[in-house]
Amino acid sequence: MPARRPRKSVAGPIVVRLVEATGTSTKSWDAAVLAAVKASKVKTPVGVEVGRLWAELEGAELSRYHASVKVAYREVQRTSFRPSR
Repeated sequence: MPARRPRKSVAGPIVVRLVEATGTSTKSWDAAVLAAVKASKVKTPVGVEVGRLWAELEGAELSRYHASVKVAYREVQRTSFRPSR
C-alpha cells in the first residue's frame, strides 16, 4: 500500500500588504531606513520601498538622516468555504 500524502490545508491567496513608516538616525540613511522598518512593527517584512530621504543640516554637516518607507509583508487570506472535490 503506498504511503498517504498529507492533506494540503485550505488557504486562500497570498496578499502583499504595505505599511508606511518613517525612521531617523544620526549615522546614515541606511540606518534611518532600518529604523523605519523596525518602527513599522512588521514581524516578517519581505521588502521595502524607499519613498523619500532627507537630512537636517548643522552648518555644512549632515546631522540627522530621515527616511520615509513602505514596508511589504505577506498575508494569507482565509477562505470561508471548502472547495468541491
